[in-house]
Amino acid sequence: MEGGLTIDSGTRGSTGATILRITLGVIILVTWLENLDKGLYTAEGLTSFLDSLFDSENGNGSSLTAYKSFLDAAVIPVAGVYGGFQLVVELLMGVGLLVGGLTRLFSLIAVLFFFNLFLGYFGGQEWIWTYVLLVVTAIAVFVGYGGRRLGVDAWLARTRGDSPYNLLW
Repeated sequence: MEGGLTIDSGTRGSTGATILRITLGVIILVTWLENLDKGLYTAEGLTSFLDSLFDSENGNGSSLTAYKSFLDAAVIPVAGVYGGFQLVVELLMGVGLLVGGLTRLFSLIAVLFFFNLFLGYFGGQEWIWTYVLLVVTAIAVFVGYGGRRLGVDAWLARTRGDSPYNLLW
């Protein structure tokens, strides 16, 4: 286009989003290792964790009872399966963000993941703004095409062009 600015899909992406992507990947992987060590990905570990979010005497004391009802109805009955699913998704999300592979997909998953933590800790003793910052960081990685610099997504974009609907890389 004459006189206009065109952006090659292989070079789209910002350095700032890349730094945020790598940082988010490290945070997720370090937390994943800690959670694995604590047994949080087992049915018992996950159930105990979710219960502690709403325990006002010995836990966080979250005030979103509607969210607790949802967790009790949808997650607790399948805690073993959900724990295994969470183990795999968190690992893939952390590695994907760290290496910049399928970054746009994993940053959207991270938005949902951190928003759920925000809901779980809301109104309790935990400082919930940490989760707000993590949600906003994941959004910035998505919007800034964080995997297009120093990431696998740069190679994918060069060899395959943009992903369908720009949702994968």
